[in-house]
Amino acid sequence: MFPAFCINCHKEGWWVCGECVKKIVPVVTQLCPDCERLSLHGKFCEKCAKKYALKGVVVACHYKEGPIREMVHNLKYNSVTGLVEVLGVYLTSAFTHNFQFSISNFQSISNDQMFKHLKIKNSIEIKNLNLIISFVPLHWLRQAKRGYNQAELLANEVSKRTGLPIVNVLTKIRKTTRQAELSGKDRRKNLQGVFKVPKSKVFKVKGKTIILVDDVLTTGSTLNECAKVLKEAGAKKVWGLVIARG
Repeated sequence: MFPAFCINCHKEGWWVCGECVKKIVPVVTQLCPDCERLSLHGKFCEKCAKKYALKGVVVACHYKEGPIREMVHNLKYNSVTGLVEVLGVYLTSAFTHNFQFSISNFQSISNDQMFKHLKIKNSIEIKNLNLIISFVPLHWLRQAKRGYNQAELLANEVSKRTGLPIVNVLTKIRKTTRQAELSGKDRRKNLQGVFKVPKSKVFKVKGKTIILVDDVLTTGSTLNECAKVLKEAGAKKVWGLVIARG
């Protein structure tokens, strides 16, 4: 009764068709998230690292190429949660190409043909006991209004495809103005003191390397504020993992 139509070409059948998936351009070479110089695995360069609690940010796709911009917008604001599966493949691909872990492929369960140009299996397993997946939280009022947290859905998809545990370790304790409505300095000020690691979850953070998933990186203020709180709670390292850089 309610068929899906490709958000890019409007062809009936799926939220993004096989032909439009091929138009997505994965990021091959990662950059320093601040100055945008070439940087191995998206680490902050030596100069920029002094300003950030984050170790770096891995970006999966180019925002202005293909249907990525429309996909992110529809996932975030139009409740098209069916896009999570496709975006999860690209996030997982970026993650596994930029981190060195013990990886073993096993039989894919679906859609391998759609993503064969990425040269990865649709399902992989990464074994590392000190590594966890988490996500940028929404304030409970905003999440109740939207019905879901898109960052959590994406993190769940990465967790499912890698076998890494997903742990909800952050809470947003104050509702803020949308970051998209603010400029650089105001973005940082808007987020000061809004994230917290509950005392009951501190033990889940201590000594861990945390992969923090979000949808789009703009200035990095949100991810960095989350990283500050996680490091204060005892996290060893915090990396960002995002679909694209806006």
